[in-house]
Amino acid sequence: MRSALRAGLVLVGVLTTFSTLPAGAAVGSKPAAVLRHAQLLNTDASRALDAEALVHGVSVPHLLAQWQRVAVCEVDGDWSMTGPEYSGIGFSNATWHQFGGTRYAPLAGEATREQQILIGMRVTHGWVPDQAGCSPTGW
Repeated sequence: MRSALRAGLVLVGVLTTFSTLPAGAAVGSKPAAVLRHAQLLNTDASRALDAEALVHGVSVPHLLAQWQRVAVCEVDGDWSMTGPEYSGIGFSNATWHQFGGTRYAPLAGEATREQQILIGMRVTHGWVPDQAGCSPTGW
């Protein structure tokens, strides 16, 4: 319940923050509409991560810590790693595309940690890979 309330408050805060931007306004080099879309995707990812943790009976910090170990194992903890074959936490770019990661970013390493974890949970059907057996070829 707290997670749902927190997610709702975050969404209200995001909408309030970005609704004050005039149409066509830009922040940095990105148009306001692009930033609004990115913020909504981040909020969506946070809510989905809360739900995944609840379903699996763990806290969000615990789930994040488990996936951090995967990231360390796969790519030395470099969540923003991008490459021609592999990105993010060791996803092959083809796997990222196949499991819907392009909703968030073209390559896994361009998505947030939470977004990568959500796609990772899809790939593994909800379990966190064993960090003792790192895959040198990614996923």
